[in-house]
Amino acid sequence: MRIETETRRNIWEQLRFWYINSRPGALPQSLLPALAAFCLAAGEAGFAPVAGLLAILGAELAHLSFNLFDDYFDYKKLASEFRSELAKKGERAYTGKCPYITSGEATLSELLGACLAFGGAAALLGLLVLLLAGPAIIWPAALGLVLGLEYSGPPLRLGYHGLGELVIGVEFGPLLVSGVYLAAGGAHLPRALALGLALGLLVTNIVYTHAVLDIKADNYAKKKTLAALLQTPERQLAASACFIFLPYLLVTLAVLRGLSCWWLLPLLSLPLAAALYNSVRQFQRRPGERPQKLFWYGPMGDWQKYRAAGVDWFLLRWFLARNLLAAFAALCLVAGLLARLR
Repeated sequence: MRIETETRRNIWEQLRFWYINSRPGALPQSLLPALAAFCLAAGEAGFAPVAGLLAILGAELAHLSFNLFDDYFDYKKLASEFRSELAKKGERAYTGKCPYITSGEATLSELLGACLAFGGAAALLGLLVLLLAGPAIIWPAALGLVLGLEYSGPPLRLGYHGLGELVIGVEFGPLLVSGVYLAAGGAHLPRALALGLALGLLVTNIVYTHAVLDIKADNYAKKKTLAALLQTPERQLAASACFIFLPYLLVTLAVLRGLSCWWLLPLLSLPLAAALYNSVRQFQRRPGERPQKLFWYGPMGDWQKYRAAGVDWFLLRWFLARNLLAAFAALCLVAGLLARLR
């Protein structure tokens, strides 16, 4: 009995360890679009909540698996100690990548096992959704799997050739939204694609902002991000403006074309969008200046700890990008509910 209890404790500790290191803080960039898709399907005659919820859970497990696969492929290509070396030289480089490997807490083979465990759980849920919802979900799930693995994995390594940000935007935007929408019984795919495009731009912005901030480390690793391809700060800022502000233009145009006026509610998040853009511009022009956190920026974890560790310059902008997506998506949910109550 004691041996069984000890075994269960060890399994739980392993699950907790890998969950923590799979970057669960990034889950909002997939969970929020998935919830928006679920609510979009909720008002339709064929609404299937069980299949929809299973699809959301499967998507989150797949997201954790892809995060770990990203660490695995990145570390195999170039071990992550170079980030600390760059920081010691006075270069701006975020040093939080793969700390559980660089510290010796886990091996590369154990990391691969965790990738497959999370991925296998997602695949089982995907099979259940397929049985409940039918073959309509196959195309977004299959494309999502390929793009998720090829983001940093061979042979394509899309994230190393300037396509990583766009891949993630498509993955967690149109593909994810369409998949959950179809699983939940949605029948009007163009609606899901339009919503997915707007949310996908904001998801792309999270990763793109990360790339702008981490450009020196990525260049050292020969990881050609979109930010690196654009080369100049002026072009990088122009791309930031597109990712940050274009979703507002999309919802405005949709309202002008007959969508309920409630769908203008996401415009209330524009102050966050402006704050993020100005903060990225400050980083480009005065990289040594430490950013100031304002209360209305939203939750940002243990801010004092981050500031003491000297990573506030990075995390403030990353959290702002994440909180912008959260605010926009939450207002989309409210808009959808209010539009249906008319």
